Amino acid sequence: MHKLLLPRFRFRQMIPPPIQDFLLDCASYVNNHIICHIPSHTIRNSFYRRVMQWRIGKNTSIHEHLRIHGVPGPAMVIGDNTCVGADAFLAGIGYPGGNITIGNNVNIAMQVFIAVGGHKIGTQEGFAMHTRPVVIEDHAVIFARAMVIMANIGRGAVVMPGSVVVKDVEPFTIVGGVPARPMGKREPQQDPNYVLNWRWRFH
Repeated sequence: MHKLLLPRFRFRQMIPPPIQDFLLDCASYVNNHIICHIPSHTIRNSFYRRVMQWRIGKNTSIHEHLRIHGVPGPAMVIGDNTCVGADAFLAGIGYPGGNITIGNNVNIAMQVFIAVGGHKIGTQEGFAMHTRPVVIEDHAVIFARAMVIMANIGRGAVVMPGSVVVKDVEPFTIVGGVPARPMGKREPQQDPNYVLNWRWRFH
């Protein structure tokens, strides 16, 4: 199936759009109901690389129960030594303008929600979809149950648990609350000396 999903597959233009949409929906369904439950980092990462066509760096771990709302394609990029915790949810990947780029040594804790899109709520705007790329830079930390909605997280920044981020976060800034506001700075304001490699067994 993954050959049919490749953007450069030369016969893809011969597949009717409804069938293309069906195959793309199948890829997300397979992840959300089968792949994300397999207790093997190797199998899951292989699916994300080969079928979803994500670019994933070395020693990066995507833990179990990752939910995806999006379409396969290179719109998802994750750097080296990054950890995506259990029960994370990535929404809108691959829709026009809906790219997610995550840097190196980024820690995304469990049950974090990241969205690259939303709906216009003006009464005359037809509930139209709009998107914005999301960039999470090196050594950023997003703690459990935080939400990042069409916002960028700067280098070394920290998002406190349960926060809702709707505006860009400056490098090495600690934010928290609903909506998230600056609470302080991460000191010293230079790259931390740790390298993440959290491929816990059965996670």
